[in-house]
Formats: sequence, C-alpha cells, structure tokens
Amino acid sequence: METFVTGATAALLTLFDLDRTFYVPSKAKRKLALYCWWFSFIIINGLLAVLLYFMIKDVDGLREMNSWVKAVVIGVGYLALVRLKFATFTFQGKEMPFGLEAFYDAGKGFIFKRINTIAIEARRDETTDLANSQGLDKLAQTANFNTEADTLFTPEEKRSRKIWLLKVLQDATTSEMEKKITLANYITSGQMMGS
Repeated sequence: METFVTGATAALLTLFDLDRTFYVPSKAKRKLALYCWWFSFIIINGLLAVLLYFMIKDVDGLREMNSWVKAVVIGVGYLALVRLKFATFTFQGKEMPFGLEAFYDAGKGFIFKRINTIAIEARRDETTDLANSQGLDKLAQTANFNTEADTLFTPEEKRSRKIWLLKVLQDATTSEMEKKITLANYITSGQMMGS
C-alpha cells in the first residue's frame, strides 16, 4: 500500500503541474491523443517514484519513519530528485544542466510539446467559434464580467486586466476580428494575448 501512496503522490503532483501549464478546451478534436500523452506522463512519474521507493526505503533516516509518511516523502522527493542538477556547463553559448534534470527535462519537453500542439489547436477552434458567434460589445462585456467575478484575482490583478481590456478595445491598429479573437481567447482561457 505504501508503494501506491508513493506513486499516487508523484502522479498527483504531476497532474497539478500539467493542469497549471495547459488549458485544453473540453471539445478538443484529438482528445484520445491528448489523454494518451497526458496520462502517460502522469503514470511514468508515478512508476518512477515507486521504483525510487524500492531503492531507498531502507536508507538511514527513512527506515525508522512511519511507512505512510515515508511513502509521501519519497513521492515528493522523487520530483525534487529529478530536478536535481549536479553541475551546469556552457555549450555553444547555452547553459546545459548535467544531472537527472537534463533527462527529466528532455522527456518532459517531448511530452509537453505534443500536448501543447493539441491544446493550441483546440483553443484556436474554441476561440474562433466564440469570436464568430458574438459581437465585440458582447465579448467585451463578458471579459469584463469574468474579470470582476473571478475571486482568485487580487484587486491589483483585476485593475491590470481591465487596463489590458481597454488597450485591446482602443487599439486602432487591429481589426475588429482580431479584437474579438483576443477577447474570446481571454474569456475561454483567462490568458491575455499580447500583454
């Protein structure tokens, strides 16, 4: 059971990382591919955390620990360990990490790139559909309401988002359709394009 807790801890933290990084509309066309990449990353991290559990569960300091606490500590510790770099080298003007982080980042980048491609496609479709279905005034009202109603924003964040909204609406260099797409994207994802 402790191995399950270790894997579940690492998997849950991985899920949180994915959720924080990507907004994918529910109507994504390539949902099966998305789920395959998404959950393979979660499962791989969970399984690697379990492997780590078996490798270090009897190390001094962990051996005496409560088994449930040890399972959680190793699950969290796995994610800290894979971000560990032993040194950083400069190669062709770029900083290159040496350690487990390099392998983890390479695998994470591989999977995240594929998820991002699917997410962008789905967001583009969702945003275009919303922009085509509503006028600029209605989109502006919805964007303003969403900003005001969002209880996670601080007063300063609300103020800066309203300033951004005014800039979008008053920008004489963009077409009405570009403004509608910008507002539709904000409404659906909460992200301010061009800010």
